[in-house]
Amino acid sequence: MDFRLYGRVLWRFRLVIAIGLLLALVLAFLSVVRVNSHGLSYRDTRLWEAKMKLQVTQQGGPEFRLYAARTVGGKDASAQPVSPDAPVVDPNRFPQLAIQYSTLLTSDPVRKLAARRDRITGKIIATASKDDQSGTLLPYIDVVSISKSPRDAIKYAERTAHALSAHILQQQRADHVASADRVVVKTLIHPHGASVFRPRSKTLPIVVFLAVMFATVSLAFILENARPRLRELDSGTAPGATGTQSTAADDSERRRSA
Repeated sequence: MDFRLYGRVLWRFRLVIAIGLLLALVLAFLSVVRVNSHGLSYRDTRLWEAKMKLQVTQQGGPEFRLYAARTVGGKDASAQPVSPDAPVVDPNRFPQLAIQYSTLLTSDPVRKLAARRDRITGKIIATASKDDQSGTLLPYIDVVSISKSPRDAIKYAERTAHALSAHILQQQRADHVASADRVVVKTLIHPHGASVFRPRSKTLPIVVFLAVMFATVSLAFILENARPRLRELDSGTAPGATGTQSTAADDSERRRSA
């Protein structure tokens, strides 16, 4: 591969290369931003995420009690089995409900309740929590809200949590569920900030720049092949020198033969 030859071709058509470089930069820039009457704006949207944790429980603080049953009969009485009107239910019930409510968070009724006229939208990813070491299900739901700005991600997370509680309350009232038997979803950890979920892609401007530069360099070599120039040999002699010396030698040989 003769890099000197490539370099001479590129230098010979340096004006074409310069124009191609300028065009590549402009097109790469326009693939990232959009020019309109309001100025410049990004074509691709950077997404943000806000995290939140919900707790599935009930009124009466079952997580602060030792027994999931009522004690009756005084000091020496034993705990009676849980009944529908008991103040505390079996704590193993809450992790199972957390799995169901993590799916309910992304359902159409909850999304409809979370919608507002300010057009703040987003995507919710909800998963039931597990203990990292034992894998035991916990009565918590990990929620990730994804939106176009940090403020929107935080707001949409809070709205979705309120929408889930409102939907559960509507169903409880419609089915005449007793107050002592109602599930409560509380916000255990509110979203205090947002982080970048997906940065703006740099792939498209890089591809555009490389494609234009490749076309520019190819054009330079096409022009070189269409208009070839005489190149000096490594010895420094002109291309026609060898042919001239051969003709002179032939004439001398013919004179000696005569």
